[in-house]
Amino acid sequence: MSDDDGDAVEPVLRVEGLETHYDSTEGFLDRLLGRSRRVRAVDGVDFDLRAGETLGVVGESGCGKTTLARSVLGLVEPTAGSVYHRGEDLTALSSAELRDRRKDLQYVFQDPLSSLNPRLTAGGIVGEPLDVHGLAAGAERDERVRELLETVGLKPNHAARYPHEFSGGQRQRLGIARALAVDPEVIVCDEPVSALDASVQAQILNLLSDLQAEFGLAYVFIAHDLRVIEHVSDRVAVMYLGEFVERGPTETVFEPPYHPYTEALLSAIPEPDPLWEGDGIRLTGTVPSPVDPPSGCRFHTRCPRLVPSAEYDLSGETWRSLTDLKLRAREADGVTSLTAARTSREGDGSPVDGGALDPADAIDPAGPTGPTEASRETFDALVREEFGLPDPLSDPDAEAAVAEAIDALRDDRIGEAAELLDAAFVSPCERRHPTEYDVGADHGIACLRYDGEFDEEAGTFADGSEPAGSAE
Repeated sequence: MSDDDGDAVEPVLRVEGLETHYDSTEGFLDRLLGRSRRVRAVDGVDFDLRAGETLGVVGESGCGKTTLARSVLGLVEPTAGSVYHRGEDLTALSSAELRDRRKDLQYVFQDPLSSLNPRLTAGGIVGEPLDVHGLAAGAERDERVRELLETVGLKPNHAARYPHEFSGGQRQRLGIARALAVDPEVIVCDEPVSALDASVQAQILNLLSDLQAEFGLAYVFIAHDLRVIEHVSDRVAVMYLGEFVERGPTETVFEPPYHPYTEALLSAIPEPDPLWEGDGIRLTGTVPSPVDPPSGCRFHTRCPRLVPSAEYDLSGETWRSLTDLKLRAREADGVTSLTAARTSREGDGSPVDGGALDPADAIDPAGPTGPTEASRETFDALVREEFGLPDPLSDPDAEAAVAEAIDALRDDRIGEAAELLDAAFVSPCERRHPTEYDVGADHGIACLRYDGEFDEEAGTFADGSEPAGSAE
């Protein structure tokens, strides 16, 4: 999907194929033996930023938002890709040339206190960019500093104070004043209100909006709070594990259709109603490591709308449960980690009342047993209870594969069980890395459910073939 909306206006900032990978190899021996570990923090990101607009970048902590922000401005050197400002590739500039270009590109940090020099007064902090770029000196510099402080809602006499003498909101205003000092046209705001109280957040957001209107600024606004993103952004990019999974105008991203990850984030937004109980989407598992991201769609390990294989007649909910079992078996170091319920030595070890076990009810004078000591029927029930699997599955072939894997688990053959599940249950989402499909004007979603081969009624790919899209 192109970010261009059909007009001929050149974007003020264009990012193409940006990658930033880190070497996280630990220890001399690993380096000596060539066992390198690369953290793929940003892994192929593209976007345009137009003059005077705000692009919101949202995602969970650890998805690569801050690394993206710092890579765009050259604070972190990208591994690959290009960042164009007014048509000039910033990644090809020398250090001196890049420093000069930073008059046009500025950064507002998440933690205002740690980003301000504690040994400088507010006047020194705001005036430092003027000194570095030779923009003002003497009385002119002092007047410019006072003017900047007033512009962000501080008083001229605050110039003599040190950072620790300001409140959190005032320190962030000071950081914004410093960014404004060189009259930039782009400011990257890295979660600028996440460390502030709600009332102060609103004040800072309103200040940024007023400054944008007054000076024609363009913002890249990084946040994990969708409410903030919706309030400030013209367009939104949703980021997951180093990649954009959805991009588009704010109003379209916040209305269906949307990526399953976006849908989960939106469902977590609380309502201002004391009686609201919420119907948020629960994401299973944890965010995978960027050192070894999953194959195919990177969200498939947690996606509640995983596309089932056409090989079986199974619901999406059951397929999600099977995938959870498969992933847990792949990573488990013991059978007990696969069964949260507990068995009892009472009778034949069957679950209390023939159903799910209450841990309190499972304790008897003889003490609890391990799951592998229970009967085959009990162990089977425990595994299905843990993962929400029907007994039996609706598809006979799928049921046979699960039963064989559960037998292997009961015999403590975890590796064999993982291999059986890996071979039997493979979603198209695991095989193919989705392209960004156009779903509307300037709106793209990287999800196989928007591929033309997806059968919405059947909930899978109609002929069971590999879906269209780029291979991993």
